[in-house]
Amino acid sequence: MKQIIDWKLTFIFPIVLTFFTLSSCSQKGKYPKGINHVVVIGVDGMSVQGFLEASTPCMDSLLHNGAYNYHVRSVLPTISKPNWNAMLCGAGPEATGVIDNSWKRSFDKFPPVAMSENRIFPNIFSVIRQQWPDAEIGSLYQWDGFEDMLETELLDKHETYPTHKETAEKTAEYILNKKPNFVFIQLDEVDGVGHSKGHMSHEYIQTIEEIDKSICVIIDAIKEAGIEESTMVMIVSDHGGIFFRHGENTYEELTTPIIYAGKGIKTGYQIKQQIYRYDVAADVAFALGLKIPQVWTGRPVKAAYLGFDEPENIFKGAVILPPPVFISEKIKTVYGGLFVDTVAEVKLKTPIGIDGEIRYTIDGTTPTRVSALYSEPFNLKESAIVNAKIFNDEGESPMISSQYRMAYSNAGNGINYSLFSLPGEKNMPSFVNKTPVCKGICYEIGLNTPDIISLKNQCKTDYGMTFTGWLKIDFDAKYTFRIWSDGGYRLFIDYRLITENNSLDGSNNVGSIQLKKGVYPFKVEYFTNKNGGLLDVYYEASGMPIRIVPGNKFFRIKKEL
Repeated sequence: MKQIIDWKLTFIFPIVLTFFTLSSCSQKGKYPKGINHVVVIGVDGMSVQGFLEASTPCMDSLLHNGAYNYHVRSVLPTISKPNWNAMLCGAGPEATGVIDNSWKRSFDKFPPVAMSENRIFPNIFSVIRQQWPDAEIGSLYQWDGFEDMLETELLDKHETYPTHKETAEKTAEYILNKKPNFVFIQLDEVDGVGHSKGHMSHEYIQTIEEIDKSICVIIDAIKEAGIEESTMVMIVSDHGGIFFRHGENTYEELTTPIIYAGKGIKTGYQIKQQIYRYDVAADVAFALGLKIPQVWTGRPVKAAYLGFDEPENIFKGAVILPPPVFISEKIKTVYGGLFVDTVAEVKLKTPIGIDGEIRYTIDGTTPTRVSALYSEPFNLKESAIVNAKIFNDEGESPMISSQYRMAYSNAGNGINYSLFSLPGEKNMPSFVNKTPVCKGICYEIGLNTPDIISLKNQCKTDYGMTFTGWLKIDFDAKYTFRIWSDGGYRLFIDYRLITENNSLDGSNNVGSIQLKKGVYPFKVEYFTNKNGGLLDVYYEASGMPIRIVPGNKFFRIKKEL
């Protein structure tokens, strides 16, 4: 939980208006008064829960002395360029053409709906330059891909630096020397640690805390430059994350916090209206008293500013709560895990700041307000999908799922694997007549068991694996198998090729087969010429939600039903 702030250690913006003044002048001005400088500090990949769990005295000070919201919605896909660009351009990918991280300044692949002479969608820098020609504007950032989105021809300064500390220090120098009217800063490490160590890992939280110190350097520079009484600061993020990834559509990836602080901003105010990623550009223009281009989608979040109220037509439906959190010893690619010859303990918690009941099911159905109430950890002896939601009087959360896969060696569960060292191989190979360097037994198709991880570390790259055995099918149906992989693969069921990928670039391929209740031979072949590797096999059928094929459905030798 957030701690009481030591206000002496952090920068506090002055409170300039009383409640009476705020009420009496409400809505009289077209724009906020007295804001001559806007500083936007972007923290790449900072989720709401990451921020709330971290000790961040500087950002906490800004929040308590400003306005904030914990439900800012990303644009799709939830990756960096489309979302950073939405903040710069006041519109989403469908308008700007920035649809993925490979985007460069070009209109041939996906033309924007409008374009400057520099072949870029109208952005906050061009708006400022056109309406305030003498303004000092710049951007300092870590991720070199950030520069692709800048209309650099219009900027007085644009530089990239390798660390958040150096980026903050150089930003502080810029503020002290030039007193910019607008500067956008992008700090990158939180996102990198989310990918390498996992979102919500100890390292992820620690990195947010380190970033907070760099933000303090920037805030202190504003004070030292003597412009704090005419500066509005925003803290933003491009997306959240879950497990080791972002880019999909979960609540954790779509939702981030936002903070407004400084001149013209309300104090300790939680913004009620919905906020979108592309509203950031509109806020900057609004704060500086500039006209917003008609082509933008974004609108200023006026409720954050002194003298302005929430929209009269604000939608006041059911509240969408953040989902509960499954607790495990380490970050994985899905909630739950594989448990061999033991029971699985199911542990859940409510996100920080949320009041409500956790309701759950263990049969794959969607929880309702009358489903089982979670009150304490419980054990599972059989494979199950645990679905959970939070409910309170105001609303409910999206459902979140956890896949618990059980296997028992004394029941004959297991998969035969062989590992092949194939140095120099650059294509998906045939494993016929290939000699494995080792063989063994695992309990799930994948690369994450301790024995296989150790073998992967020895081969590093250019290695292949085969997984063979028997798959138990519980009822007649058409089964669809789905493979997530960053290498090549082939899947055979009942000696028939179901799906394959020969490109080695990874894919999410599917294949279907009609199966009757019974036991079928299976084989998975996998190869990667990259360091590491990823392989997960899922299946689904009518009446059975998609899941990783659980360990208790695999057998080392044919098992009679």
